[in-house]
Amino acid sequence: MPLAPTGPGTPSAYQGNPYDQTLYGPPGHRAAAPGPVGYGMQAPPYGQSPYGPGVYQPGSYGYPAAPFYVPPVPSNGMGLAALVLGIVGTVLAPTVVLGVVLGVLAIVFGAVGRVKARKGEATNPGQALAGLVLGGVGLVATALMVIVYINIDVDDNDGPAPEDDPGATYGAYLSAPVLIVDRSASS
Repeated sequence: MPLAPTGPGTPSAYQGNPYDQTLYGPPGHRAAAPGPVGYGMQAPPYGQSPYGPGVYQPGSYGYPAAPFYVPPVPSNGMGLAALVLGIVGTVLAPTVVLGVVLGVLAIVFGAVGRVKARKGEATNPGQALAGLVLGGVGLVATALMVIVYINIDVDDNDGPAPEDDPGATYGAYLSAPVLIVDRSASS
């Protein structure tokens, strides 16, 4: 049978009287053994206990270091993306296509962000709600712009153009109503 390995913390590393009370002391205190150091026994290095590193030191012999608790990082990306897309979608509502696409994406990301905040995975429910609302505002603004674009009157029958009427000034393109006054009836 092989012998046990010797090293700090193993009983075979410290030969001598196991009941010798002079070796005990507070941690970090160098206790002197009575008399000269005997054969086979060495004095511990300065600043160390004669029995190796203490029990409460991380990574000491026989005691693995405890893992540190790392709290989970909140996943705030969906709420932030909803807010940014809602703002940009509302601003770009007159372009119709970008207003619709960004508005729908803001609503989807806002809803997912609210669910994550409710589960505790995210810490920004306000941003997700703002993105959700701004996505809806962007869609409504886009719908209004579509109605405006459809109802724009593009026909040129509103009146004479300035080239046709030399009396037209300052770009008055629409014909003004004319009031006809009968002077013979007023006297």
